[in-house]
Amino acid sequence: MEKLKITIVQFRRRPLIDENLWTAISLIKNKTDIVALSENWLSNKPIDLNDYIYYVEKIGNILDTNVLAGIQYVNDNGYIKSVGMAYIDKKLVQNCEKINPSKAVGERNHLTGGKYIKPIKVNNWYIGCLACVDIFYPEISRIHALNSADILYNPASISNESLALWHSVLQTRAAENVVYSIGVNNTNTKYPDNRATAGGSIVFNPHGDKIVELGSDDEAIDILLDYDYFDYVKNRWSFKDDLIKKYSIFYKNNFL
Repeated sequence: MEKLKITIVQFRRRPLIDENLWTAISLIKNKTDIVALSENWLSNKPIDLNDYIYYVEKIGNILDTNVLAGIQYVNDNGYIKSVGMAYIDKKLVQNCEKINPSKAVGERNHLTGGKYIKPIKVNNWYIGCLACVDIFYPEISRIHALNSADILYNPASISNESLALWHSVLQTRAAENVVYSIGVNNTNTKYPDNRATAGGSIVFNPHGDKIVELGSDDEAIDILLDYDYFDYVKNRWSFKDDLIKKYSIFYKNNFL
């Protein structure tokens, strides 16, 4: 089975959308299979859904590669949502909605909760997106695993004080579902209450081992994921097999 090269991109969001677009592009130095971005990397304010689509297409065309374009506050027919778009094989696809707006940063006062979206296919890999705090709801990850996800992708905006907790949750989601987990965070970006995000984007393999952890600087790093590693883990652990054989009916009846 083929390998997948993913480029993780984290940076401090600037005031202007175009500045953020070109910052992301400037950080990517090498050819890659897919680029993964964070939450609200374009803007911390809602933008029109068509504008978000325009910028996702633009970065995909400029880089000439697939893009997991994080999640973004958008105005969609009068509703403010957190939506994730991807640019895959030169086509736009919606791959994420924030199901559970954050209570901590007041999103529930203005953000409409979204719906579950199945994993998307990229080069024979299936990638399930969980928007920021949705990674803390294990049921969503389990449903992605039941829908054949090989990778859990979590575009986020996590404060420094919650970074260790976020990392531990991503590690757990990787091991319990036998998937790769990827968390992409903003760097040095302020919350409404003046807390700062801390970078620390991270990748775990299906055994729960950390592959890479970024610091607090603006940077992009290339990660090569090996599909054959699933065989090693499945020969040791039956977590995913048991999920499929014993618990799929429970999840489908109660959560799908």
